[in-house]
Amino acid sequence: MLAAAAFWLIPDQKIIRAKLIALQASMLLAGASLLWRGMAKTDRATEGRPLLDACVGALSLSGALFWALSPDHTASETEAARLFFCGLTYWAASRSFAAIGASAFSAFWTLTAACAGLWALAQVHGGQTRPFASFGNPIFLGVSLAAALPLALAGASIASKSRPLWIAAALIELSGLFLTQSRTAVFGLLAAFTLWAAARLKRRSLLAALVAITAATVAAGVLFWNREWTHALIWRDTLAMWRANPWLGCGLGRFHLEFPAHASAELKARWPAGAVIINFAHNEYLQTLAETGPLGLAVLISVPLAAWLTLRREPPDAWRDACAIGALSLFCAAFTAPDLRFGASAFAAFALLGASAPVTPRPAVASSILISLALVVFAWLSVKSPLAVRRNASQSPFHAGADPRRIAELENRLALQPNDADAAEALGFLKAKASDFTGAAAAFRRAHELSASRPGPLNNLGNLAYLSGDARGAVDWWTRSLAAAPEQIDARINLAKLLCELGRLKECAANLKEVIKRDPSNSQARVLYKKMIE
Repeated sequence: MLAAAAFWLIPDQKIIRAKLIALQASMLLAGASLLWRGMAKTDRATEGRPLLDACVGALSLSGALFWALSPDHTASETEAARLFFCGLTYWAASRSFAAIGASAFSAFWTLTAACAGLWALAQVHGGQTRPFASFGNPIFLGVSLAAALPLALAGASIASKSRPLWIAAALIELSGLFLTQSRTAVFGLLAAFTLWAAARLKRRSLLAALVAITAATVAAGVLFWNREWTHALIWRDTLAMWRANPWLGCGLGRFHLEFPAHASAELKARWPAGAVIINFAHNEYLQTLAETGPLGLAVLISVPLAAWLTLRREPPDAWRDACAIGALSLFCAAFTAPDLRFGASAFAAFALLGASAPVTPRPAVASSILISLALVVFAWLSVKSPLAVRRNASQSPFHAGADPRRIAELENRLALQPNDADAAEALGFLKAKASDFTGAAAAFRRAHELSASRPGPLNNLGNLAYLSGDARGAVDWWTRSLAAAPEQIDARINLAKLLCELGRLKECAANLKEVIKRDPSNSQARVLYKKMIE
């Protein structure tokens, strides 16, 4: 319940990702609680291994495999953590609802989703063209509301006394979904209902359902007819990218680094490099193929396929069916959007998937030990980025002023000893702290002329060029500084930041990889890895 409230109501933020942090903490607490209750009992019943369990487990473990195979472990770390999170969320949800059922979860999920829908209505009333509520993006909100709608409809069909409340919630969610204008959300929901109908209905009922879904699809097509659709260009170039590395892909989580080299002239003309960065393929299945090859794609596809097969094999249950439709809508939406790449959307998909799973026995002790290890690994991966952001925020600003007397002393020293490179470099540093950038540049140039092999003046000249808006000059100075002293951390971080701003992500990542190699705990490098994606 706590996780559901966090998903719908905590505002999302770039880099910090407060929503995701709250969800991760909730799942760690839920996992620890389940393990404690399960291991405290003496009954050691053999764990059931249904198809869905096996497929989600394989997906989680694939994160570790593809992280190990990646040419850049730091770049792949976030995706490996997300896949661990997916498995943990599914495991916690399926084991929790095996005991209490999915009805209470469905009610609370619907309540908080309706609150988000009301939030969206308030945003539109306040002048927002496309609302986003707590999600920071109207597409994320739309897809989430689409996944919640089946639960509200199930409640309206089952409940008698509370039916008006369920209908009201469904109407609020539908209104919010409509206002987001998300084609992806509508496509995902209609596709999920089609899959459910194919699994559950027979003959005339199936035909009637397909006719209704087709009519809704046509209506949606008419509604969105004038909207531009450009994803096909990205998909075409993503396939070209995969063909360059057909077996194991370019590396987990490295799409944004490798894609620019495969982007066509037509795509670059529409979205110029440096002005727009294409971080995702807008098709999770194509992106997975490009990053991890056919094996990674097969593991991913096995999850929604197993969910559909479970629907076919298990006896009908309105609540679990509704959760399955919600989960499948997110997996179907992933054909045209990158939502599953974001931890919050991935949480929704696997929480609903877990709620839809058939009742399974409690884990055996051996499995509990493995899950305990997975919890520890996931906890470690989860805290690394927030701690890095916090360390960066606590750093004191550089321009804190400088002692004028010390500046005067160095100027006098240089007047007496014109060839003193140490004095020139120190003077440049103090003038930069005092925001005398012209004087600082002159002092650093003098230090460089007196001692051309010094990396410090070159690095600082790069800093000053960057502050003046001379990106080309900054890249040149920092590159020369690193050529003189490759072990520098600050110069390499500075160069990586600028390369990221220029859209030269692969070069940025190469410098960050070198920083992590020399300083594994460097917080600036880890935050910059996240900024490249977000």
